[in-house]
Amino acid sequence: MDQLKFAIIHALKKERTVREAEVQLRGRPLDVGKAPVLKLATQLANLMGRDENAVSWGQFGDRRREGLFPGATAELADHVTEEAFLQVAHTAMTELAGQASEENFATGGYIFFACYAQQAATYLLIAMIKERGGITLGADFEPTEVNEVDLSKLHQAARINLNRYAEFLAQQGGAPIAADEEKTYLCFVNRKGKEDVAGYFIQALGCERGVSSGRATSSLIKAVKNYVKGQAAIANKASEARQAVIDYLQSLPDHAIVELDHVIRVVQRVVAVDQYELLEGLKLFLNSEEMQIPNEFPVSKTTLKSYIRIAAKADQWNLNFESGALGIADSEIVYDRARHTLTLTRLPPETVRKIEDTLRDRGQLAEE
Repeated sequence: MDQLKFAIIHALKKERTVREAEVQLRGRPLDVGKAPVLKLATQLANLMGRDENAVSWGQFGDRRREGLFPGATAELADHVTEEAFLQVAHTAMTELAGQASEENFATGGYIFFACYAQQAATYLLIAMIKERGGITLGADFEPTEVNEVDLSKLHQAARINLNRYAEFLAQQGGAPIAADEEKTYLCFVNRKGKEDVAGYFIQALGCERGVSSGRATSSLIKAVKNYVKGQAAIANKASEARQAVIDYLQSLPDHAIVELDHVIRVVQRVVAVDQYELLEGLKLFLNSEEMQIPNEFPVSKTTLKSYIRIAAKADQWNLNFESGALGIADSEIVYDRARHTLTLTRLPPETVRKIEDTLRDRGQLAEE
């Protein structure tokens, strides 16, 4: 976190089996210059995507009840001011209270809002926290002590990239956005299970998963190779790791759910046991703001078809390539149907050198 711009905490009082939800608003923003406030904001922001808090990527929904929160966020994205921030927080609390009242077993908590800058982007973070797990709040919900926040306590949280959201809004009404360029400007943690009693949180904010299965499938294959290639000690395993992931995805039924935890185990099989530590950051990389690969997503067999390998062999040559490289024009490998021939284009310089050296040795190619 480069700069914490604004922060505030409100309370949502809601007991299990009681329908009514009460909002208690803090009257003024938190002092972002105070160490406990900055520490809390930093730790909560850093928890997104880590360990048990893998995130889903998406957008504000457009097919069901979205409420007023997306509109208030648009105002903040347009003008990052304290007034707009406080309005976003107030609107979110109204939406949360309304949604919680509709769920009998829902419970409340303290809702932390932060607007911060990081790596040339501005984010809005909303997280439900409990006064336990390393956090102590004083009068008027003022953080007085913040130790190491328990990872398991971040049950509900959302983060909106305000820059990307503004770009998305600017594009609305223009040309359709291609699947590989879709604007997934928000991410959220939404734990499910028997202890999840705040499932209304994401629905109240109007969030929806928005990464297409095709994009997630393709991005996963590319990202795994790039990550392994970036680790010097196992860089020579990058292509093998990529192929292992492709083989794993192809073994799944159509629309089966891909889990990043399982992908990590697949990649581990291509390296030595004492090199597992080099893969410790792989899941965080895949689920990061840069890569935006969901913790879980349905595999796209349509996308996988471009990674299926075509093999051919004759007495004096063999050929093996991914079907995605094949085409009838402007492709790396061009097929001529009339002549039943393949033309290889964009040959690597080293391959060109070897071919020309061989032809020169035979006297079939003049010296330059």
